[in-house]
Amino acid sequence: MVAIPREIVPFVVSAPGKVILFGEHAVVYGKTAIAGSLNMRAYALVTPRSDSRARLLLPDIDVDVTFNTQELPKLQRDSLAHPSDVEKQLGHIDVPEGPGRMAVLTFVYLFGCLLSGSSTTGFTVCVRSLLPVGSGLGSSASFNVALAAALLQLNGQLRANAESPEDRRLINDWAFAGEQVAHGTPSGIDNSVATYGGFLAYTKGSEPQNLHSQRALRVIITNTNVPKSTKALVAGVRALRDAHATVVDGILESIHNVALSAISLFESSSKDSTIEPQLQDIIRLNHGLLSTLGVSHPSLERIRDITGARGLASKLTGAGGGGCALTLIPSDIAEDTVELVKRELAEEGFQCYQTVVGSAGVTVTRTVGNEPVQAWIGNMLSRNLSLAPDTNSNSEDPFGGIVSAFAILPDAAIARLAPSF
Repeated sequence: MVAIPREIVPFVVSAPGKVILFGEHAVVYGKTAIAGSLNMRAYALVTPRSDSRARLLLPDIDVDVTFNTQELPKLQRDSLAHPSDVEKQLGHIDVPEGPGRMAVLTFVYLFGCLLSGSSTTGFTVCVRSLLPVGSGLGSSASFNVALAAALLQLNGQLRANAESPEDRRLINDWAFAGEQVAHGTPSGIDNSVATYGGFLAYTKGSEPQNLHSQRALRVIITNTNVPKSTKALVAGVRALRDAHATVVDGILESIHNVALSAISLFESSSKDSTIEPQLQDIIRLNHGLLSTLGVSHPSLERIRDITGARGLASKLTGAGGGGCALTLIPSDIAEDTVELVKRELAEEGFQCYQTVVGSAGVTVTRTVGNEPVQAWIGNMLSRNLSLAPDTNSNSEDPFGGIVSAFAILPDAAIARLAPSF
């Protein structure tokens, strides 16, 4: 086991969310899907402590747990039949019930595999996520990539601040293990997108293919706030296929061809060429095909009506049945029109997020501009909330005030840590 350097400089790891662009449902049957990194990210602040305790703070879901590092289970990856078996290794360690339980179990698992046995002082990891939970936008994978990168950075296994291919393969491998703790048998596409960024093509049973596109797309992600069951939606398509195999297989093949068309567009494009008109066409085609499979929803159709009236193309993303929709923002559209569309969607009770698809993957940041990250956080606290970080932190946690400041910064301030592209 590599010992953690005793002098830990505060740093922030960030990882993007993900959005499925093309290929939903067809991917279950061996067809191709395309996913892109969403510049709505998880941000993990890591700070040193002077005691032997490890603290995980997730203020967005009211989780705050602290462990004695000497009492956490010492694990090896091959010592468990499956990463989710970490729950059987807890002993007297108390992991709270609730929405953050899987996140805490993942932390215990990754700590046990990567850091147990190290001679070091403790540390705090405070994670802020700008991704809505349970919306199909990869919030779990974004968290797991950020956490895996943070712990690998602490134990010295990252050699190039998560920028080299070797670093990213290592992060992706451990983030996938974290996804296994939370989800049992994940596909691996979510953590791959969050690690590498950009656009990936994925076919069941194969390694994701990086499309190496230099193009980032402006989009509106609209959350219908309609709960969905991915399992039930997948089962519904399967039942339809069982009853009408020839027809449904033709639809699935058409969805596959839409994804292949998108791959050709991404791989042939550069920053100076536009693929937006073609993308708008296949966005509309892909949604129409998915709707034929019965996985749309009145709320998704309402979003398409509103955006379509302004010349924008939208489609469901993910399993459908509610959840989220994706709307492409062409580069030549007036900003006033974009704002009008967002207002009209909000008036219907939808939540809108204007962001970018194709953003950078995982990053490690120690400075923002010329400022150390802890100084930047303090300045953001003063600028946004007219507060100063608490300087009376106890001796065991000298950066406790900075951690508390990071926990309450407005989302807009946190988002300024996103990498530029």
